Amino acid sequence: MTDTQLGALIIAGGFVGAVYAYNLWQEYRYKKQANKAFARNQDDVLINTPKNMVRQGDSQRLEPVLVGAAAGEDHEVAQIDEDQYAPSKIRYDEDMPDDIPDLPPSYHLAYASEPQYQPDVAGYTPDVALDNAELDEIDEGYPIADEVQDTPALSLIDSTLDFIAEIESEQPIMASDLPPFPASKRVQIIGLNQLSQWEVVNTTSRNRYQQLRIALQLADRQGPISQESLNAFYMGVQQFADEQGASVVFPQKSAKLAAAQALDEFCASVDVLIGLNLPAGARPIPMEKVRLHAEQIGMVRANDGTFQYRNAAGKLLFVLANQDQTPLMATSKGLTLLFDVPRVPGGLPVFDALVDFAQSLSNSLGLALVDDNGKALNPQSLANIRTQLAELYERMDERGIVPGSATALRLFA
Repeated sequence: MTDTQLGALIIAGGFVGAVYAYNLWQEYRYKKQANKAFARNQDDVLINTPKNMVRQGDSQRLEPVLVGAAAGEDHEVAQIDEDQYAPSKIRYDEDMPDDIPDLPPSYHLAYASEPQYQPDVAGYTPDVALDNAELDEIDEGYPIADEVQDTPALSLIDSTLDFIAEIESEQPIMASDLPPFPASKRVQIIGLNQLSQWEVVNTTSRNRYQQLRIALQLADRQGPISQESLNAFYMGVQQFADEQGASVVFPQKSAKLAAAQALDEFCASVDVLIGLNLPAGARPIPMEKVRLHAEQIGMVRANDGTFQYRNAAGKLLFVLANQDQTPLMATSKGLTLLFDVPRVPGGLPVFDALVDFAQSLSNSLGLALVDDNGKALNPQSLANIRTQLAELYERMDERGIVPGSATALRLFA
């Protein structure tokens, strides 16, 4: 071998080494940028929902409000103007936040009743079953094998609510190999195991999967998924598939971004928190009397100091709290009853039970139920509010979102 040939080999080897080093540096830089932008997965909102989560927005919360402020006037219920809605609704999860947030406008029923109260919920079925039909509408791009259609894990993702990436690999992928994908919202991963059954993928397990579905939720009470967040998730999943030598199929990003915006706008239009307020008069409200009244209908004192009314399945229906957001003590300067419309199963019968209890408590304490402006509401006003709630429930039903269902709980979280 001549010196010229040896020199050429050395130069060629140096060039190849430089290209390889440059590729390694590019890969390191990409990983660092993606991890910096979105450091961790979003917790499962059905299990570890952060407390005091609110939709972001600069405007006031839009609740059903009342007009006709003159003394003695019948109050009318204003219709919700969706164009003016700012997504800033307060949420109350089933564990209830330690701090009660600012309260929304509230409603009052002025007719009389006996102090002894038993809620009439004859038409209410506490354990509202999730309608699986709302979770079975899968896009053509996500076929499901007949033998695994009824696997419970499949109901945890939905092409109408999630951006779903499908991974298929010739070599089974270890659950422990899955990285924390960049995400600003809920990520759910399911895999087809060795028994040809779809199951939730736990990264601490030793299972292997030849197919994976990685779903990023499109919207929640924080708003719709952003293009930047979706791009980071997309690249993270693509890189993982490349590392595993697997193929991956994605939905069209632009279509999913539009779907996320539309979904968020719909959720914002039905995202209503109702409060019924009992301000104290000249003297503070004695909480011992309130406690007896609350326990009479089955309300239970929670660790955060509120009284909570739950159904037989443990689902939170409504809450009795201090109007000033502090824990309930021996006395109170004002009380409020809270009803988170999209998260409560049972619908109008539960609202009726809430109103009956609020009216009974009002009579027992000799206090008026008022809105946030201190204006009392008459029976007709409350009937109008109930009608408006019925319209909200009808719209949710048309959209296939059952109040209090798993779908509602993760959208309104």
